[in-house]
Order: sequence, then C-alpha cells, then structure tokens
Amino acid sequence: MRLQLSLIISSLLLVGCATNATVFPSQNSSLNAVSPNTASASKGGAMQSSLDSWLKEDWIPNTTAGVSPTSSSSDSSSAASVSTDTTVVTDEKPFTLQSYADKWKVYHENKEKMNEGKPKEASNIEMLQNMPVIGK
Repeated sequence: MRLQLSLIISSLLLVGCATNATVFPSQNSSLNAVSPNTASASKGGAMQSSLDSWLKEDWIPNTTAGVSPTSSSSDSSSAASVSTDTTVVTDEKPFTLQSYADKWKVYHENKEKMNEGKPKEASNIEMLQNMPVIGK
C-alpha cells in the first residue's frame, strides 16, 4: 500500500513537471525582478579585461616590432584581428603556426631586454623550498 502511494505521488509530480511550458531564465519576469542580468552585460569580466590590458600593454608592442612576414601567400579571404578597448590590430594574412612561433620568439626576446636589471621573479620551486616545513 505504501509503495503504491509513493508511486502515485511521484508519477503525479513527474507528469505535472513534464506538462508545464518551458520558460527560459531571460523570459522569467519574477527572476528578472529579483536578479536582473544587466550588470554582466554592461561591463566585461575580470579575466577578459585582464587579457585585453595584457594584449594592449605587453603582447602587441613586443610582437609588432621586428616580425617579418614568413608566409608568401597573400590570401585575403581569411583575416585575423585582435581587438582591445581602444586599438584594433588587423592582420590580413592567414594564421599559421609559424607566424605565432615568430611572434612568441620576438615577445620573449623583447621581454628579456625589458627585464634586464630588474630582480628575477621567484619560481614556484623556489617559493615552495622557502616555505616553512612542519614537523622538523
């Protein structure tokens, strides 16, 4: 008897849930009244703004100087572009791994030149070795 009652109740609950029309969160007026989604649309996330500032201040200045085009094809059908808050850098040649490797090399060479004379950042291994050991 108890099993039959629990089966009847659970089937009624499942049937009732299955027949309700689906309401998407953006169309739910009660949810929007309590928690509007305007804040996330009005400003970018912390990771995106950090990436944009890093591209603008670090990556683009260090990679645009001294990189010669390695690809001889001039296919303008695919264009890669990097957009930041204020500047737009457009590269009309198709993306290749070699061009990325060249930019990576130039970036690290310029970064080493910029960091000359500055104290070296501690690596993770050095930081772990400097941590106090418990039990000794």
